[in-house]
Amino acid sequence: MSGKIRFVIIGTGNIANAYISAVENIRNAETVAFVSRTKKYPSQVTDSSKYEIAAELTDIKSEYEAVIICTPNGLHHISALEAARLGKHVLCEKPLDITIESTSSMIAACRSAKVKLAVAYQRRYSSDNPVIKKMLLEGKLGKVYSVDLSVKNYRDESYYSNAPYRGTYSIDGGGPFIQQAVHYIDLYAWYFGIPEKITSHLSKLHHNIEAEDYGIAICSHSNGMIGNIIASSAIKPGFPARMEIHTSKGTVIMENDIITLWSIEGIENPTQKSSLAQKHTGASNPFVNDTANHELIISDFIDSIKEDREPLINGESGEMATRIVLDIYRNNQTPF
Repeated sequence: MSGKIRFVIIGTGNIANAYISAVENIRNAETVAFVSRTKKYPSQVTDSSKYEIAAELTDIKSEYEAVIICTPNGLHHISALEAARLGKHVLCEKPLDITIESTSSMIAACRSAKVKLAVAYQRRYSSDNPVIKKMLLEGKLGKVYSVDLSVKNYRDESYYSNAPYRGTYSIDGGGPFIQQAVHYIDLYAWYFGIPEKITSHLSKLHHNIEAEDYGIAICSHSNGMIGNIIASSAIKPGFPARMEIHTSKGTVIMENDIITLWSIEGIENPTQKSSLAQKHTGASNPFVNDTANHELIISDFIDSIKEDREPLINGESGEMATRIVLDIYRNNQTPF
């Protein structure tokens, strides 16, 4: 396949703006239309005459090859199944969806229709994260003993009140574990796999929402590794995500995807970065200004279509984070 890949963006909320910017920065990509139940364009669109808009994907008249799904979490499968039925490739904003029944149906539908399915876990591309993945695969860090992951964000009341579906189980899928922390839970799964057993303690401390706004999960792995995952949207003022990896050879600490402490026997810090990169952390606000990693996700997705190969983050890979989060919710020891 040659030429540009033309996209329809489904959902026109805040995250759609990030994808508009990212697609604009890719030479062989173009946004041609939007799908919105209210037929409201994303706030970033200044010239609506350039794009078609419709309430349903089936009403789009423009020629296109792929969709980008930017609807609320629990609605992802609806758009993915419709796109697959129409023979269109699917790039889905994280998480893939909020139930295994939904994620499995998305994967099966895209496989059956012979279209690509990719998930936007762009932090796999971010800063030092690919370096750590490579070193883990090569065994250079030694045996991993424990991992402490902390995603302590803050969201004010308007974040939830302006979009009442947020923090609900039926649409959002839950609280900060499925929403803010899921990017890093995806990294955790990518690095260390899915835990054998999870025990969790969840609480609602600050926000008037249905789901948790603070919680901790203890993850036991078959190789003996223990992981601790904290997720919150209630911690002022919000802090960069932090991952501590403790191994038989020492310790690596990362903040905001950057190695901030390297103490591994016999190996120098492979990146030698001395300060935190000025990247979007999501710690205190949900707005995405730097779309570089989204561009990498979209570029790989385009290449997977043209080369007829799997995207680097396909449906099965993107489903891992959902599985972990659902286990965290399922195994909560302190109902509220």
